[in-house]
Amino acid sequence: MKYLACASLLFLTKPVRSQSGIDPALATALQNSLNSIRTNLQVKGISAAAYIPGQGIWKGVTGVTYGSMPIDTNMLFSIGSVTKTFVATEIFKLIENGQLSLNDSVHSLLPPIQNVDPNITVRQLLGHKSGLADYLNVNWENGMFADLYRIWYQPAVLDSFLPAPLAAPGGAWNYINTNYALLGMIVEAKTGDSLHTVLRNDFLSPLGLNNTHMEVFELYPNPIAHNWAGPIANPAAATDESSTPHEALWSSVSAAGGYFSDPTDLVKWGYNLYSGNVLSQSSLAEMLTFTNVGGGYFNGYGLGSMRFPGNGRTYWGHAGNYFGYAACMLYYPQDSICVALLINQDCYAAVGAKTFIHAAITNAAVGLKETAIKNELTVFPNPSDAGFTVAVEKGEYRIELTDALGKVVHADTFSGTVYKLNSELLREGVYQLKLYSDKGSVSEKIVVMH
Repeated sequence: MKYLACASLLFLTKPVRSQSGIDPALATALQNSLNSIRTNLQVKGISAAAYIPGQGIWKGVTGVTYGSMPIDTNMLFSIGSVTKTFVATEIFKLIENGQLSLNDSVHSLLPPIQNVDPNITVRQLLGHKSGLADYLNVNWENGMFADLYRIWYQPAVLDSFLPAPLAAPGGAWNYINTNYALLGMIVEAKTGDSLHTVLRNDFLSPLGLNNTHMEVFELYPNPIAHNWAGPIANPAAATDESSTPHEALWSSVSAAGGYFSDPTDLVKWGYNLYSGNVLSQSSLAEMLTFTNVGGGYFNGYGLGSMRFPGNGRTYWGHAGNYFGYAACMLYYPQDSICVALLINQDCYAAVGAKTFIHAAITNAAVGLKETAIKNELTVFPNPSDAGFTVAVEKGEYRIELTDALGKVVHADTFSGTVYKLNSELLREGVYQLKLYSDKGSVSEKIVVMH
């Protein structure tokens, strides 16, 4: 039975080169961070990228794909469940186009499916509150390895391997891949086209994500990093599974985790998604309304996105693991910095990604201040669950707070150097704080958490 879900070697690390717009000192700090992460996680190799607003994209690698063969920046990795961010975003696009609603039930969208309650809603699927069992189980694994060359389509996978539900719809949160298999089927039913074609037309091609492909169903020229599968708690036991055929294993998880990509594409995707360039503000607000999740490397799940705590900050994104690959994409809403970490071995990639984005934030001079008063504003703490202190140079100011829909939810004027903003009555989410004076204006993203 193979592991579908680190050893001591001499690793080759490519020299740091200054990339377009990236400060050389920042590039050095990012490469050093990457090397340290690889050592601490005890993994074979890592490919990473960081998008720094105002500077550009840094990309780097460390370690090997196998033997003494170094990881190359052109190599692709399975991104596992980071695929879910694309599927969820497509669902919201269909909602924005009037083809769906979050409250639509499965029975109105798909034919009857054994062990799927027809009253489950789109919202419950997106947020993992369907009560369904996971089709990625021991029977599924046995079925895949019984015929590794078989190409599976989602309805056949669910018919063959989905057990009885675990609970009634709408109850406790439970991360289940079946939810996104069904969402992928809904996309195909509503568009009349294959999931990979729809995602390419709607997102990959418009955003120039040319190195992202649905494994088995799309062809690509890039080399693939060897995948090392094994128990996460015992990296020394990982084995090279690069010769294992991909057909059954990846076709059967297409909507739940079928994408291969590189970190440069993922930081482009993460930045555009979470900065509001892909979805409407109302859709993004729904996606980022999180259910608290106890324990683990993330502490909240929205409608297709994870919330990650780290270094006193809050990040958005998603992580994934699949058959010798680990991935994590993180976005920091205060600075709009986005990073992606792809690893060719089973591990918790989010642990390394948090370290990496911390290095990016602390070594990059990035802010959202826009005009003549750009040096006057400080907002802390941010995020906050109770209130914010707005500190400015002495003067006369007007302050406005707008929600994700662009609606002004608070407005006031004040004189002096400090303004106390009470957030207890505000819904959890991202807001834009705008400050005006006779010298200009400035804006800052703030995050309300309860």
